[in-house]
Amino acid sequence: MPDFLVDSVRPFVRWHALLKRVSVLTVLVVMSGICGWGNGQTGFSKQTLSDRKSSSPFSTPADSGIDVLHYDLAITLGMTDGFLGGRMTMQVRIPPAAGGGTDRIPVHSAQLDIDSAFVNGTRCTVERDSVHEKVAIVHPAGRLFMPGESLTVRIDYRRLPGVSRPGSRWGYYFFLDTLGIPSNLGYTMSEPSDARYWMPCHDEPWDKATAELRITVPSGYVAASNGKLVSVTPGPAGNVTWHWHESHPIAPYLMSVTASRFTVATLPFVRAPGDTIPLQYYVWPPDSLETAQYLPTVRSMVEALSSLLGPYPFDKYGMTAVVPFGYGGMEHQTITTLNRYLKTDEQVVVHELAHQWWGDLVTCATWPDIWLNESFASYSEALWAEHKGGRPALKSYMEEAHLHFMYSSWEGAVYDPVTQGFNLFDDVVYGKGSWVLHTLRGVVGDSLFFRILREYRAKHSGGNATTADFQAAVDSVTGVAMDWFFQQWIYGKGWPIYGVRQLWTGDSLIVTLTQEQSLDWSLFTMPLTLKIHGPGRDTTVAVQNSSQSQSYTFAPSFVPDSVTLDPDGWVLKQIDRTVTAVLKTASPGSFVLEQNYPNPFNASTTIRYTVPAGTESSHTGVDVTLVVFDLLGREVYRAVAGRQPPGVSSFEFEARALSSGVYYYRLDIGTWRGTRAMVLLR
Repeated sequence: MPDFLVDSVRPFVRWHALLKRVSVLTVLVVMSGICGWGNGQTGFSKQTLSDRKSSSPFSTPADSGIDVLHYDLAITLGMTDGFLGGRMTMQVRIPPAAGGGTDRIPVHSAQLDIDSAFVNGTRCTVERDSVHEKVAIVHPAGRLFMPGESLTVRIDYRRLPGVSRPGSRWGYYFFLDTLGIPSNLGYTMSEPSDARYWMPCHDEPWDKATAELRITVPSGYVAASNGKLVSVTPGPAGNVTWHWHESHPIAPYLMSVTASRFTVATLPFVRAPGDTIPLQYYVWPPDSLETAQYLPTVRSMVEALSSLLGPYPFDKYGMTAVVPFGYGGMEHQTITTLNRYLKTDEQVVVHELAHQWWGDLVTCATWPDIWLNESFASYSEALWAEHKGGRPALKSYMEEAHLHFMYSSWEGAVYDPVTQGFNLFDDVVYGKGSWVLHTLRGVVGDSLFFRILREYRAKHSGGNATTADFQAAVDSVTGVAMDWFFQQWIYGKGWPIYGVRQLWTGDSLIVTLTQEQSLDWSLFTMPLTLKIHGPGRDTTVAVQNSSQSQSYTFAPSFVPDSVTLDPDGWVLKQIDRTVTAVLKTASPGSFVLEQNYPNPFNASTTIRYTVPAGTESSHTGVDVTLVVFDLLGREVYRAVAGRQPPGVSSFEFEARALSSGVYYYRLDIGTWRGTRAMVLLR
């Protein structure tokens, strides 16, 4: 790629996570007409917006005809054109849904020439279903395959170059060094549903299996793939076979082969005492020094994410850096493919690394659940920024990501973008989705948030998860039903747009919050924080907001001059307007529960209250009880002051063993009751 194009692409990739998937593609596809890429090939595999909208509906586990237990793939790449010859051997099981048995074994295969197919050694016939991009393997004697039966299916096939394929769905890509790259290059790229274009398989994200990959290439070529390298074996005609074994379950779209004349840099990563795995970078020789020097940064990323998300889950972490490549990166399990021009871009590198947890270890069960892959990886970019620069860096990163709200897809729901008319990989599942996770973290607090991630990972490790599965983890860890959050932020459209009006009456501060978003969006129910500022001091209060217009009254111990909504920036929102007014009036005698001070507080705080004159039986005093609750409504503290005379009194609240978070305190004075919120920061 010419330098002027590289310089123009890189800032946009950093600016918008979606451009990692789309805009680089646009530039490179334009270049394909200029450079004449090998064999007339001009596309990439991840569909563009128009391709994705017109594709056939996604399948669900209920549509399954087989359950693959193990893939054993042997392919030969001549590395002079786009030819790929292969033998796929699958260990499959017939699922219970087959009922009384089935006479055919369905396998995804799109524009592959199948030479022969066998089941348990018996040669079978092959029936094509081009509409569903499948073939059916049928026993010649009409034998039924019964539920629970395990079978060995072998398919010999060829993928021929020069065959017209739909849109950008090639599956396997080959480029000659005449393009200006250091050597001939072949690689696979399958997300979401293009593995079927380079190998017969059960091309669904929810059917994961272990895998062996044997890639035969001419001597001098390196073939990188998933899992551990078992052997490199010389063969006839100057060829060599690279044998890889992935012992962890893998979805077909995450299986990968990349072959060229690479050099390999390796750095050890000590996962635990006695447990060391390699971090590797497969690159062309001109890139070898730069990438070798970058591996320590990658190791720091692995260490940081491991401390937050749990131990790195696989036997290696490798990366290849190639071009032409239409995206910033692709998270193939244990062997990420990166765009050569972004090979040391921290946001791109940490995003694809985070996918090893979110997308590879725990894989979305269906494509409508794609946010479970992409939002989590995108928010990991923010976690890496926070690791390096603390909360200010986290806030800065999220503020930059917030600017993406101008993209139309943000107006949609995070769940299932395609049925809303958006691209499967639109920014609603990258930028907006990561902001929704940030908002969830703000609601439940750091301790519960990272416990949620660990429980979710542990329960679905090596398998698949739906959005309902993630919600179940949230409910389990918090101990409360969080459907209110998911209905608004995951299944609902838009975000709240707040108006803030502040009125100071001389002894009380009245803050009115309005929700001014489109009528097409729902009202949002959210816990919010307000920071009340005054000369040389401030205090933070917590409120619950659920109405189109809602007012809150405070009695700060100082004269306020301004109020900031959500000062720490946890909630995805816009603030449409802020109005401040001052009105001095006399305060009538009444019960008053003041905001605690200091707030936030560490070990202790003072809670003042007023019993007005004229209260019934005030000549003998009234009963006063203080009760403190946590966010889940559990009582954590109770104190009784006994009968109090009219006037101002106070409680000193000691937090003792309580953890950081938002708490509510309630005061019962006779038949009068008042409630406020306070923030404990350890």
